[in-house]
Amino acid sequence: MENTPQIKQLAVGTTLCNGKYVIERVIGEGGFGITYFARHTLLNHAFVIKEFFVSGRCVRDTHHHTISLQDISPEMFAKYRQRFVDEAKTLINLDHPGVVKVVDIFEENNTSYIVMPFVEGETLQHVVDTRGKLPYDVAVNYMAQLSEAIAYIHGKHILHRDIKPDNLMITPENKVVLIDFGSAREFVNDEVQRHTAILTQGYAPPEQYASTSRKGNYTDIYAIGAVFYFAITGQKPIDSASRSIEQLVEPIKIVPNLPIEANRTIMKAMQLKPEDRHQTIQEFMIDLVGKEAASGKVAGTSTKKPTAKSKSKTLPIILGAVGLVVVAGIVVLVLALVGKDKNVAEVKPEPLVEEVVQPQFMLSSGEEYTYNGETDSFGKPNGLGTAVFDDREYNGYFKNGNMDGYGELTFTSGPKEGRVYKAAFVNNRIVDTCTVVSGKNVFVGLLNGNMDYDNGTLVNEETNETYIITNGNFELKTR
Repeated sequence: MENTPQIKQLAVGTTLCNGKYVIERVIGEGGFGITYFARHTLLNHAFVIKEFFVSGRCVRDTHHHTISLQDISPEMFAKYRQRFVDEAKTLINLDHPGVVKVVDIFEENNTSYIVMPFVEGETLQHVVDTRGKLPYDVAVNYMAQLSEAIAYIHGKHILHRDIKPDNLMITPENKVVLIDFGSAREFVNDEVQRHTAILTQGYAPPEQYASTSRKGNYTDIYAIGAVFYFAITGQKPIDSASRSIEQLVEPIKIVPNLPIEANRTIMKAMQLKPEDRHQTIQEFMIDLVGKEAASGKVAGTSTKKPTAKSKSKTLPIILGAVGLVVVAGIVVLVLALVGKDKNVAEVKPEPLVEEVVQPQFMLSSGEEYTYNGETDSFGKPNGLGTAVFDDREYNGYFKNGNMDGYGELTFTSGPKEGRVYKAAFVNNRIVDTCTVVSGKNVFVGLLNGNMDYDNGTLVNEETNETYIITNGNFELKTR
């Protein structure tokens, strides 16, 4: 009797979920699934559909698309299939711009499927492979976005466990989106748990090699450090399991002009012992923000102007005109960027400066501006966008109608014309150390209430002169 021909992938043109989706191409496949690009037949929207398919243990009937088992028991297949569905049910409740959302789950062809919106862009892996290592400020921007997304899922008691360049999509708007949660698991921080040992060499810490081991925030933080390492060096870090016999080359030895503080942050995140790493995303972000001030490098800013697709509109911003009291402003900044890990105590490092009043940049009451970018359901700026005022332009992130997150503020006229402020904003204010570029001059430090240099370092890139600024007074340090 002639055997029925069998293949792995569903054919192009195959419909699923009672004709709701049609397969247009295969995106990729792994050990536990095949990923397809599909389109909604009525809405014409693009989606990604993941099919549970155990490689080497499943075969498909070409004519009927159904899956049959080989070399795996029905009980074992059912166990892993249920886990696939359970994880999708967990992820369907996530709602964060940096995390791809599960929108549908269904069963067909003797297996299960999950559906997610298609995210347009390139993976970080492809970006670095085709264009080389990233500029430092771009890499920090991406790591800040990734860290915010990971802090969000940690707050939901979920470990990602497979953060890697192939799972990070860089959209045309320069946003970072986590696109694969196939290895995610619910967890209790720093407790022994049994998790299937699924990992990617180079990005997984030692504890992931054991199915039963202590895992926590620090498990994903190792992977963030490894991705950061890859982004700025263009080289994949060596596998953690090999580091007992081979030393990890420090990134500063590959990129000599890398700030020392950046090198330290990456190496701490990638420590082999969990207790030696940053224990929370806040700690990791504190290192990232802190090293900006010490190195004089631009951090957390985009190299592209936002191009989010939405209609321009004129919106008033109604705000008071009072200053902001900041205690250890660096902590305020980091918490604003990444939120709080709900399962761990709040990080409270020693204050880096005395308590100060910093009435930083604030929009005047009732000032109107033209906005182009993402909005919430009420039409207020929310997400990535551009605001154009009479004398300045802001490109960056908004929240609830306010500048909130990393962004660039450029003065287009007036006494400060040409100055570009690259900083983290909270409710329209620069709340901590920022970078200001004005011609050949680059300032890193704190501003006064008039957005002028108060305390920090000013470098003229043409003459190599360096000035130390204390309470607005300039002192030539080096020539």
